Amino acid sequence: MWWLATALASELSGTLTGAAGEPVVGATVYAYDSRFNYASAQTRSGGEWSITGLSADRYRLRFLPPNYDPHGDRFFGGAWSACDSDPVELSEGVSALADLDESLAVGAAVSGRVTDLGGNPIPGMRVSLYGAEDRTSLIIRGDNSDEDGGFSIVGLDADATASRFYLVVAGDGWPEQWLGGQYEEGAGEVLALRAGESGTVGDVALLDGIRLSGVISGPAGPVTSGTAYAYASSQVLGVTIGADGRYVADGLPPGDVVTWASSPGHATTYYPDADRPGGTLSVPDEGDDVTIDLYLPEDSTLTFHATGEGDIASTSVLLYNDTYSVGRGDQFDASDKVVLPGLWPGDYTLYVSGSSGGFVSGFMGDESGERTLYEVDGDTVIDVVLTPAATLSGTVIDDDGAPVYGATVLVTEDSGEARTWSSSSGRDGAWTVSGVAAATVSVGVSYAWYCAVDPGWAPMWIDASRTDAGAGLFSLSVGEAVSGVDLVLPRDDDHDSMGDRWEEANGLDSERDDGAEDADGDGFTNAVEWQLDTDPTDARVAGECGQPGCAAGVGLLPVAVLAVVSRRRRPR
Repeated sequence: MWWLATALASELSGTLTGAAGEPVVGATVYAYDSRFNYASAQTRSGGEWSITGLSADRYRLRFLPPNYDPHGDRFFGGAWSACDSDPVELSEGVSALADLDESLAVGAAVSGRVTDLGGNPIPGMRVSLYGAEDRTSLIIRGDNSDEDGGFSIVGLDADATASRFYLVVAGDGWPEQWLGGQYEEGAGEVLALRAGESGTVGDVALLDGIRLSGVISGPAGPVTSGTAYAYASSQVLGVTIGADGRYVADGLPPGDVVTWASSPGHATTYYPDADRPGGTLSVPDEGDDVTIDLYLPEDSTLTFHATGEGDIASTSVLLYNDTYSVGRGDQFDASDKVVLPGLWPGDYTLYVSGSSGGFVSGFMGDESGERTLYEVDGDTVIDVVLTPAATLSGTVIDDDGAPVYGATVLVTEDSGEARTWSSSSGRDGAWTVSGVAAATVSVGVSYAWYCAVDPGWAPMWIDASRTDAGAGLFSLSVGEAVSGVDLVLPRDDDHDSMGDRWEEANGLDSERDDGAEDADGDGFTNAVEWQLDTDPTDARVAGECGQPGCAAGVGLLPVAVLAVVSRRRRPR
């Protein structure tokens, strides 16, 4: 019946208009669900929009006009943020909600002209304005400079008393920079704009930045293909190596520069000729033109051939050097091989992302947890055996028996590397954590709420423990599948990490966050008493209980966390 209701609750629709009642055409309407996953639609010629195929849930709507439209974007009800907007509910038995109409106000507008330091126009640059304060933080509008360098940005949703915005310019051949000739966002000039007003910033003169060039060579002379990279001050450029081995990286900020290059048949090499970043070159001044040559030796190629009971072709690997400063990865092909070229000789470790294929995710190693070192020199072929993973699955429901959508289930190894694996529950509350190693693990479940007015649930552990210190443990075998791990999250709508029913049964306030208070004055906060399973209104109980992890059993509601668990092993 729940799935039937979900199928029926399928559509939101309405009309989007502008300040004078005219339709806003080509706007994007987003419907964010309770976990801020979204569906979207475009407004049609009359401003109409509809989003279909939605599940029963609480939604928040955002209306985002196209860049050329003068209206500012808003959330439903005229709000500037999702959590301040009016949520709409598609509940069980409701097939559609219509007439979700919104009217947008005209935003601020800014024009200007992009030039070089000599005043010459620069066409084809992307000019963007970003909100520089919390209220405008989601606002981004932009325009491309025309042949005369001109740009005009409209629809900036400023308020009547002025809102603050950053202006940033980016494009080929120039370093990204903020208004006022700054390379750091916080250092740029800030524009104060008012709703419905137009302004100009005049000429935005771009700094030249620095230019790097050089020759990429190898054992046979110039390297005639591939890519050279240059990094400085948090900006990176990748440029094609020419047929003569030359590269030109024009338009980086001054600063400490790192360069590297890759080319088929050659080892990826970093300045000043190493297999990893290890040195920088200081290029501190605007307009500097620096030559940096690189030599790429012939590469070593590592081929892994995998065997194992699972879907090897859905498994990927990541190879790390001995300091974990450089990684190289790929997915196994249909012949159960993965080929990693461009390597220098040396020792490497291998991380396997195996959960999609039914294998353990983690570094290859021995039973003690020691990571395997793979020696590479020239063309090297290594056979690896992938370990079948354990899998845990179940459901998450609340203390009314309703499924909890978007809860996080965390499986934590009790020893060794203390690895973790996680998953989220679906709309039906179902969850599956795969790729788990044979180990002793604990299982916990929690829920991260986004808006203060939204429902919440208090975190729990597998055996009804309210702290990980008292949580029970599972011992998992290789390839084992454990199902029926059914978890109950107590409702916690005041977001104080205590179950609402427990609060009501023990004289606390379930409509406000009173977790940090101490109702009985015994030195234990209400939240700690919840974790201890003790009565928060009786000081004697905490004195008898003494420490986290005990359970006095006073004033508690029964919470069943673990239902029937079935276990099966992977077929051999």
